[in-house]
Amino acid sequence: MEEKTKKLPKSEKKQSSRKAGLGTRLLLRIVTIVVIALIVLCGGYIGFRHFTTVKTESKLALVDRQLSFCQELVTAKYRYSDIITLKKTAGFSKSYSIIKYTGLVRAGLADITDVSYSVSLDGKTITLNVPAAEVLGNEIVNQSVFDEKQSVFVPISTQEIFNEIERAKTEALEEMIAEGVLEDARTYAVRIITQFMLALGFEEVRIK
Repeated sequence: MEEKTKKLPKSEKKQSSRKAGLGTRLLLRIVTIVVIALIVLCGGYIGFRHFTTVKTESKLALVDRQLSFCQELVTAKYRYSDIITLKKTAGFSKSYSIIKYTGLVRAGLADITDVSYSVSLDGKTITLNVPAAEVLGNEIVNQSVFDEKQSVFVPISTQEIFNEIERAKTEALEEMIAEGVLEDARTYAVRIITQFMLALGFEEVRIK
């Protein structure tokens, strides 16, 4: 038997062709929209990263500049006074010196640029590692002889007076350290640095 092939009418062929073309165009539009969306997202991400990087680098430059303004940060000064007495005797000969002096102890951060830090990506938070405070100086700012008597047989030398003052200075400093002068100095340093950073525009300052 011969098989007969049924031909579609022209109207049905056109309708089928239109459906195929419509589906192709719709698929192309979807693909185009997806591609555009990916491009926009990638561009936005790259732009955001660039913006945040520039912002962070700008913040870092400001922090470096602020810290470099005061390399030595003195946050505590303590004055103290004392009287020392030196006596020397030999037989009936006697010498003595009574000296009053005033000293000044300075404490804080020897080099503030040693403070390490990191800034969050959004530039709002800074975390700083602040080292322990140090004694930056212990000097005599005033000295006077309160009373003295010198014998040519047992004289008190200038070096002996200097040595006694140095010993008294060391003892005074040790007492201050035992009372927490370095802890107080670091506390004040943290407060000052925190204010520096807030003035630069950081919303949160973390200290380690």
